[in-house]
Amino acid sequence: MSKNSSKPWDENWKIIENIGGGGQGQTYLVEPKNNSFPTNQYVLKKLNRQNDPERRSRMRREVVALETIDCSGIPKLIDSNSELFKNLDIPLYLVTEFIPGDTLSDFIKSEVMNIFSAVNLTIKLLDILGYCHQRGIVHRDIKPDNIIIKNNEISTPVLIDFGISFNKVDEYAKDLTPTWQQLGNRFFQLPELGEKSNLQRDPRSDITQICGILFFTVTGKFPLYLLDSENGNKPHQRKEAKQKLLVSPNLSESILSKINRVFDRTFEIKIDSRWQSISALNEALIDILESENQEEQEENKTEIILDRIKNKLSSSSHTQKKLFENIAQKIIEKIYSIVYDMPKEFGSDFGIIVATEIFGSSFGDFISGKSPKLEVKIDWSNSTFSQRVVGIQHKPSEKRFFPEFEGYITGNEVVVISSPERPGPKPKFHVGIPSEIPKNKYKKVELLRVSLSSEPDFTRFAERLRNFYAEGVERIIPN
Repeated sequence: MSKNSSKPWDENWKIIENIGGGGQGQTYLVEPKNNSFPTNQYVLKKLNRQNDPERRSRMRREVVALETIDCSGIPKLIDSNSELFKNLDIPLYLVTEFIPGDTLSDFIKSEVMNIFSAVNLTIKLLDILGYCHQRGIVHRDIKPDNIIIKNNEISTPVLIDFGISFNKVDEYAKDLTPTWQQLGNRFFQLPELGEKSNLQRDPRSDITQICGILFFTVTGKFPLYLLDSENGNKPHQRKEAKQKLLVSPNLSESILSKINRVFDRTFEIKIDSRWQSISALNEALIDILESENQEEQEENKTEIILDRIKNKLSSSSHTQKKLFENIAQKIIEKIYSIVYDMPKEFGSDFGIIVATEIFGSSFGDFISGKSPKLEVKIDWSNSTFSQRVVGIQHKPSEKRFFPEFEGYITGNEVVVISSPERPGPKPKFHVGIPSEIPKNKYKKVELLRVSLSSEPDFTRFAERLRNFYAEGVERIIPN
């Protein structure tokens, strides 16, 4: 190859047609001119701004990444002269294998995917991402235009364009990864990829972007920002996206809850509050797929498996605090009123257990049979509450179902979930027949999700709460 040529790719490659381009460069469908490469079609990429040292460094970075990769979900590198990136007189190019098929952007134009197809696609992409991360490569530009659906088969996605990727071998080459530059894309902007961020090389950003792809495939909408400026809504809490999810065909309430919880964690502002590993996200997605089969067998299943959600969104807003306090108070009172008389439905072998912490100074009213004033204990540093209210005990066996409830703010919504019993001795704050807390762990269940500015749907909440307690009591009864 003539290194002084104004078109160094011309020696080996014949351009057939222009197939796309963007700010980084133009891509062309090409064929080899000689026997140096197997007869086939390939993709040639050349820079738009050949005299820009930073753009040339990007191409070099992309080639370095591709040289270390051998994965069916990533195009193979065929040819390049990027090693000459410091010589501004020589135009740079690279050639990769051609992947037939539409980009994900084009694939979704006509119709969004159903939840289960979208989750399967996301798991495939996580496999590819895991391969990259194991080799020290962070992509940093995952978007629908950079995903090709090979042969338009949704089971074979291919991740392309490593132009702004970070490779571990470049860790000390600061000229290749300038922190003063805004990274990412207009599909989904993440704060840690902003200018002067010290987290621009964090692989967790890739995981967040993959979840952005999941959001796009089921709503047809770009996530754009973690929170919108108008209402502080996360992408899945915005009106159009929310409606898309609600009208998804054959999507039960329990599966919708699981999808929403994936997005709750995805779209946190703090990167430490988002998905921290591919394996954790993968586990949550597999749980959604398994739910499809479970619901075919049991349509009215109300119990929902929850990950340990530690998403917390603190707020200094007085208005938001008052709204949260108001909703939390109503929820605690409703739990008490719904569950208190349930033991009568089970029979004389069952009794009620009441947590004294919910009474505060009005505990005397409870003892005397008067209507007590219940109190909610809120951790204002994290805008959360965690509280037991009432439990149900099987008197002959002294076993009981005495769950704790957790509430937290995510974006502009309040989510209430049950929490498993903690193994150990009986707590000091209960009244009723003493017993040990069962050592089996109960699954967390989402019981309510409500906008901070809305009145909770207590009719549905009551149904789910009664089902939750009935299932819990059934588990403690000896065989």
